[in-house]
Amino acid sequence: MNAQRSRITGRGQIQIPARIRKAIGADIGDEIEFVLNDSGEIRVRLIKRKKLSELAGALHKRREFPGLEKEEEVTKKRVSEKVAKKHEQD
Repeated sequence: MNAQRSRITGRGQIQIPARIRKAIGADIGDEIEFVLNDSGEIRVRLIKRKKLSELAGALHKRREFPGLEKEEEVTKKRVSEKVAKKHEQD
């Protein structure tokens, strides 16, 4: 058994010792779940955060991406139309 200790801070936080973090593969952004059972024991579980690359294709495409140049052109056009409309109102 590999026991490690950590102190609870004034804000109720604990730091997971480095040896334990490495052993369980915990990274920044991951979550720790604490489950209290009826006998008062606590089970701790690591919940890995999904990497952005794992989310690729998760959303349905509504339309094809026309490319950066076309998007820039459309954006400039929309901005200039809004500016012109604002000048007309003033």
